[in-house]
Amino acid sequence: MPEIHTSLLFKSTPEKVFAALAEHVVFFQGPEMACRLLEAGNGESNGFGAVREIRSGSFVFVESITRFERPTGFDYRVSSLRHASGWKLPFRHERGWLELTAENGGTRVDWRSRFSIAIPLLGRLLERRFAKVAGRGFEKLLLAARRRLEPDPVA
Repeated sequence: MPEIHTSLLFKSTPEKVFAALAEHVVFFQGPEMACRLLEAGNGESNGFGAVREIRSGSFVFVESITRFERPTGFDYRVSSLRHASGWKLPFRHERGWLELTAENGGTRVDWRSRFSIAIPLLGRLLERRFAKVAGRGFEKLLLAARRRLEPDPVA
């Protein structure tokens, strides 16, 4: 099963980074990207049990937060992936997770996701392509979060 892994170091504390990453609607903002909360989590709207819908380009993901441990990380699971036209993709998501670790006065964020695409003959090719595109997307989202938390002092 393919695994995507993106890692980025923030200068901010784990508490601040976690708060930024767990604010799903803000975190998933960007060109051709939006998020809305479908169901609030238990105790915290973005926490354990929350269900979110993420639109990325022409794809729509529905994800559930399956672990939420402030400030060390959270897990999610994609329950459905469809094209904006309504066509459901045969996407099987095992687990996605973000781990936050204190490092050199800042925070290391490791974002991983395991999935498969169940299409005979083409599945492996599509998995490689999806992993490459999603990995770049994960990196862009983390870089945008870091810019929001740590604006360039020169600007």
